[in-house]
Amino acid sequence: MKIRFPRPTPSMAIGLTALFVALGGTSYAAITANNAKHLGGAPPSFYLQYRHFAYSHGEAFIKAGQTVTLGRNGHFTFFAACSKDGKGQNKVSFEVRANTTADLDGGGPVPAGTDVVIHRDSDALDRTAANPLSPGAFAQVASASSSTEIASDGQQADVFYNDGVNWPAGNGSSHHDCFAGYNGWIAGLPGVPGLPG
Repeated sequence: MKIRFPRPTPSMAIGLTALFVALGGTSYAAITANNAKHLGGAPPSFYLQYRHFAYSHGEAFIKAGQTVTLGRNGHFTFFAACSKDGKGQNKVSFEVRANTTADLDGGGPVPAGTDVVIHRDSDALDRTAANPLSPGAFAQVASASSSTEIASDGQQADVFYNDGVNWPAGNGSSHHDCFAGYNGWIAGLPGVPGLPG
């Protein structure tokens, strides 16, 4: 015996659509409440938005004699240069440039296009009595405090850098002369008054 169901009418289709939308709204409300619970009860506006993050998308590996752009955030371009020092050892510098007048790394306002070195790293620079590095040894430094860049229109970037030399070959990795990267945040983007308090 064949069972026949009546063909849905337009009003029934509209009713079913309304039911699914209502159920979806309930699910959305439950998800939003669950998110608030996991976020400590603070509203989403309390947290840093994705567009406020400044980062290099990981570390860049650099050959001696090469300069690479690590990332651009607002007015600021961060880059790293790998070179050899006077003894032929690898040396890396983490630098910044702005496309407008800006105070870069607390050195005072400089014209647009000025390159400012935030940090240099090498075996010779990292060598201490407690850490006697040999030439060609792996060396890495991460900033303990942020480098702050302030443009003439008030836009600001605060970043933490990581740089080093002589990444060793082994464990499936090849040798790299230098490496550098950064992460942090930026405020005062066009249409964005600043960061939440």
